[in-house]
Amino acid sequence: MLWSGSLFALPGIAFLIVFILARPQEAFPLLARVPFLHLFTALAVVGFVIDIRLRRLQPVATNTLPWVISLLVVGVVSTAINQPAALLGRTVELAILFCLYGTIAHGIQRFRTFQAIAGVLCATCVFISFICAHQGLSAKQCIGGEEAEGAIEGRPDGRLCETSEQCRGPDAEPGLEYRCEYVGLLGTYSVEERVRYRGDLQDPNECALTICAGGMALLIGFALRKRGAGKLAMYAGVALVMYTVFRTQSRGGLVAAMLVPGIYLFRRYGFKVLIPAVLVAAPVLMLGGRHDEAADISTAMRYDAWSAGLDMWHHSPIYGVGAREFGEHFWLAAHNSYLLSLAELGITGLVIFLSIVFLCFKTLIVGMRELRKLPGTRTPVIWGMALTAAFSGIVFQINTLSFLYHPVLWIFFGLIGGWYSAVRHHKPDLVIKVTMRDFAAIVIVAMLYAVVVLPLYLKAKGFM
Repeated sequence: MLWSGSLFALPGIAFLIVFILARPQEAFPLLARVPFLHLFTALAVVGFVIDIRLRRLQPVATNTLPWVISLLVVGVVSTAINQPAALLGRTVELAILFCLYGTIAHGIQRFRTFQAIAGVLCATCVFISFICAHQGLSAKQCIGGEEAEGAIEGRPDGRLCETSEQCRGPDAEPGLEYRCEYVGLLGTYSVEERVRYRGDLQDPNECALTICAGGMALLIGFALRKRGAGKLAMYAGVALVMYTVFRTQSRGGLVAAMLVPGIYLFRRYGFKVLIPAVLVAAPVLMLGGRHDEAADISTAMRYDAWSAGLDMWHHSPIYGVGAREFGEHFWLAAHNSYLLSLAELGITGLVIFLSIVFLCFKTLIVGMRELRKLPGTRTPVIWGMALTAAFSGIVFQINTLSFLYHPVLWIFFGLIGGWYSAVRHHKPDLVIKVTMRDFAAIVIVAMLYAVVVLPLYLKAKGFM
């Protein structure tokens, strides 16, 4: 019997989520002197071990664990073959991701624990949304620094402006490039007038995806469990997230933001919701996404990166060019997580990555179907729908983002694994896995994607 009290692993997991996403150590220099990420990783792992020893948790592996281990092993082996000098650093990076996934996936064995961790993630994403929304409503200031991938990486100098030209006057510091951007709290500022956060979320597209999955989807889940003022507060949070996504001008983020509630509507009304959904989505995308010359250039560069990724795979088709080595072979990020796994980890890595994604969806769909047969399972089903909506948005948008090693993806791998462990508390005989038929289909899909779909698409766009 598991003890139902608080767990020693929870504080480490909670602080790890906050420090990875909110990055307070970057806003407050004093905190930057302490390696909090490594300390909280160790705290989460040690707490998990203590909980196992005290029998507060059971040492039972979740269904995605073998596949996650396989993916990380392929990353280590590929790096050892291609870039042995970088092996130690890459191994540490992958180990941190594994600890993040492992402690969440195996530290959640009750829905009470799930709700606590989901609450931390949701609150962190709402906080990030607030900072970004405030940024978009603030005055513009001159940002002086160095040019990096079309953006200025520097600091605000306090001068108000309306255009970048106003920043290049006599008060400009020699040798610096200047942009006129929105400046918000905690030293954050926009890029090309697109609001964003900092750290792993300094890309507006990644910021939009994170607050959709970790904020909007989970807020709807909490709203369905609350009444009165609590429900209204949750939906106010949803509105805040939607406004922030709009200000990021992320086309993929807007689709993800509409996909999250769309999953709920589709689950309830079926295909009847598709036509009104398209009618609503079309004007939102036209008004909110980027449609200027910069957007067209960005799309062209993305296709160029995809073409380079295919060349990397052709050079090393089985195990790829090594984990996080895409940038050593091409000047731009891959901007496609599926292509990134193919280029860096070969067809082996793509198959394993698709297997994890498939198993996550299968776990949620089959798990909710089985739970609906049991009385008193409304809460698990609500959280299953929230995870399905969030993960649908992630799987869609990572087609244009380099998200393979992003902590947000691994947090959701962990949450889905933990949800499965909690479901098995209600239905111990439930076993969800990748069958041989499933695996054969995944291999076929992976090969078609690498050999047929992506090459033909790039050829049609003039990049092959």
